[in-house]
Amino acid sequence: MGSRGGQAEGGDPDGESLPVLLRSWRRRMNPRSVPGLVVSGRRSEGLTQSDVARLTGVSERWYGALERGNEAEYSADFLDRLSSALRLSPAERRALYLKALGRPPALAAPPEADAVAEVDEALLQQFLENQAPAPAFATDLAWNVIGYNGPLLEWFPWVTRESNQMRWTFLEPEAREQLLAWERDWARPFLGQIRYERAHHPKDEALLRLEQEILAGSPAAREMWDRREVVEHSHGDLRRLKLPYHRGREVAVRIVALRPMRSDLLRVIVLMEDDGRGGGP
Repeated sequence: MGSRGGQAEGGDPDGESLPVLLRSWRRRMNPRSVPGLVVSGRRSEGLTQSDVARLTGVSERWYGALERGNEAEYSADFLDRLSSALRLSPAERRALYLKALGRPPALAAPPEADAVAEVDEALLQQFLENQAPAPAFATDLAWNVIGYNGPLLEWFPWVTRESNQMRWTFLEPEAREQLLAWERDWARPFLGQIRYERAHHPKDEALLRLEQEILAGSPAAREMWDRREVVEHSHGDLRRLKLPYHRGREVAVRIVALRPMRSDLLRVIVLMEDDGRGGGP
């Protein structure tokens, strides 16, 4: 896709190419779940290029050119039809727009770079401390921890020696023991979030280095990376922990993920202990 394409391998400076993502999204679809498709006699799983062309109202040749990375003026209407046909999540639809058009969908544009306010470190730290007794911390775009409160340090002493949330999750053996259902509930969603941010910020060197370090250092991460999953964030998700601080007791928490209104370069995470009586997903 011209300058919006790039190589398919993880760690490419421009992120994963649109053709790679499209092929992965197409192949994960179950043709039996799409009304009207003939499924008998198929030799492979997933949708064919012909299937997607039919579902989106274009010729097979035209759609094939799209998967080969040919440059064209893709309309928002077509991209929305394609998102629907491939049943993309909101985060994946956003990545599709960014790769195809170089911009997010209408009404979902991220803040302009000049609108990002400087971080008031004192105010941020006061906010984190005010979340006690719930653990709370803040990270930059590449998940480097830039602030945390006392309860967070008690729950996760590693924060004093490893300043990056993702590196600890994937490269420290203790993370697999402390983050219950590590692959399903933590590792896969986290890799999806990395892919999401890389689509939004393909030239960010810190994000690129983080992706490279994790894929180089974790065989499990490399295997999961091939799923091509895109995840926006984990706000409201229920997760389980088993930390030394709780002396072996399993603890369920809801992840509250926040971002300042004028910046998409800072995250604030609060872990709210769940007693099983609350609502939400």
